[in-house]
Amino acid sequence: MHRSGTSFVTGSLQSAGASLYRFHSHNPFNLKGNRENPDVVALNDDVLHANGGSWDQPPSKVNWHPEHDQRAIEILTALSAYPVWAFKDPRTLLTLEGWQRHAPDIRYVGIFRHPARVVRSLHSRDQTLSHEDGEQLWLAYNQRLLALRQRQEFPLLCFDVAPDILLQQLQRVCTGLGLDGDRATDFFEHTLINQSAGNDSSEQQVSEHSLALYAQLQGYCSLS
Repeated sequence: MHRSGTSFVTGSLQSAGASLYRFHSHNPFNLKGNRENPDVVALNDDVLHANGGSWDQPPSKVNWHPEHDQRAIEILTALSAYPVWAFKDPRTLLTLEGWQRHAPDIRYVGIFRHPARVVRSLHSRDQTLSHEDGEQLWLAYNQRLLALRQRQEFPLLCFDVAPDILLQQLQRVCTGLGLDGDRATDFFEHTLINQSAGNDSSEQQVSEHSLALYAQLQGYCSLS
């Protein structure tokens, strides 16, 4: 899900040796950039629009058109010039079937964050997005993340744990992927963490359904 530490993970994988090929290295909401490949984002957006949706209005069903398949092949061909490559875009959780068709051996790294923190971060970025809509988006993305993790084992990180623990887990993930775990922490800065936990009751201002899903995701962290 957006605002959940995905830039942190991707920048860290890059520091550890994975090539991102093309990526955004700066934007107003993340001084180090969201590390997203603009070609991947554009394709995911087009796939979602072709199915009557968008990143903030996930369609119930996603079908890829032949032109989408061709663009994915071109992107993956460019990435394959590098011995180890990666790309990141939260929208990929909504369009994953097409990517899986063209890269069946792709390996995943997931990260999630407490729904209240994501909702606050989304609202601070776009105040026209209500807290209710933000929570529904958190559910839509993380339900897909959980379903994927239930089908296939892969590392799953929680962005809410203490930074020293998070970085230790990240090093293990990178080493397990054949990357340089010692360099994995070079990307991290405390300024990357926005909307950290406060002392108010906002952590409870989400539904029991969201809290239950969050707990399920946490259960898979220990297995990663």
